[in-house]
Amino acid sequence: MHKRLFIPAALLTLAACQSAPKKDGNADSTAVPASTELPATWAKRFKGTLAGQNITLLLQKAGQNDFRGWYAYDSHGEPIALRPFYGEKRTDDSVIVNEGYTETDGIFRGTVSADGHFKGKWVNVKNTFDFDLAENNDSAVIFSVIAYADSTRLQADKPNSPVATASTYTVWPTGGGESVVAFLQKALGPGVPQGSTPASLLKNGVDTFFTNYKSNAKDFDSTSMGPSWNWSTESGSVVAWNQWPLLAIEDWTYEFTGGAHGNGGSNFSAYDLAKQKKLTLADVFKPNYKPVVSAALGKSYLKKYQVKSLEEAGLFVKKIEPNDNFFLTSHGVVFSYTPYEIAAYAMGQITLFVPWADIKTVVQEGYAR
Repeated sequence: MHKRLFIPAALLTLAACQSAPKKDGNADSTAVPASTELPATWAKRFKGTLAGQNITLLLQKAGQNDFRGWYAYDSHGEPIALRPFYGEKRTDDSVIVNEGYTETDGIFRGTVSADGHFKGKWVNVKNTFDFDLAENNDSAVIFSVIAYADSTRLQADKPNSPVATASTYTVWPTGGGESVVAFLQKALGPGVPQGSTPASLLKNGVDTFFTNYKSNAKDFDSTSMGPSWNWSTESGSVVAWNQWPLLAIEDWTYEFTGGAHGNGGSNFSAYDLAKQKKLTLADVFKPNYKPVVSAALGKSYLKKYQVKSLEEAGLFVKKIEPNDNFFLTSHGVVFSYTPYEIAAYAMGQITLFVPWADIKTVVQEGYAR
């Protein structure tokens, strides 16, 4: 086995490096760690302008080539996912993340510096814009990233044995008010003792995957084991929204356990930090909300995918119903559907944003703004 356990030094020294929060949900904002280099893994929140518009960008690093995040234009608050970009060679200090996989989708290329700046160029086939975003934790929770990776041979004594690989990481709250941090640590790492990290939980999950791998192979002829026995699992958590009092965490996973292709998807958790509660649909919507929200989801789908009808889109459903996989922003609600849930695997994860203005009649007081 070849193990890698990343527990950022910043996690252990965070209290000494960052200003203490004034109160829950109101961390001392633009202060950044007084360090000359970045840790191996990190999670940051930036603010600035892109093409003359104010944006908030959440970005994190969990491995050498694993950069992910979300960003939104502050004027309308529709979150846009950022994923690793594998289309070109990346230098050691560069960050490349893309918004999607069509030619009109944008790509951020830049560097993150220890003094708290993400600077570079945003490009697509039509435009190029310079950006220089500054780290800003106003009214936000501060996170670190803990990652674990390992591998194991199916047949330890054979050099050409199939191999299983596993990598996983989680964001871990470290600042933003004592009671908020305590609440989130309990929510994100149940069973983790106070003052500890979830590193052991990550390792346990990987070990379970390896146990299942070897258990599934015990009845097979070792001489006929091909590439389909090179199993893999990847998973992580990503901050999708971080503006008091709302927080959203994306938990994504991808596994290959043989067959034509792997499977995966993202599940979201929505939190109201003022209430210190993980939100349910009943917390957000009034009774009999489904027809209104369903109609708004259909409208959102037609706009995003530029089709005239859901029938034309080839979905498995005649109308898109709200599900439990959702999160909130200051400007609306996001519903997300995993592969095969409402469409074919090739469509991937379908994530739809609905502005509060389209559904305000069925939203509980306090959320629609």
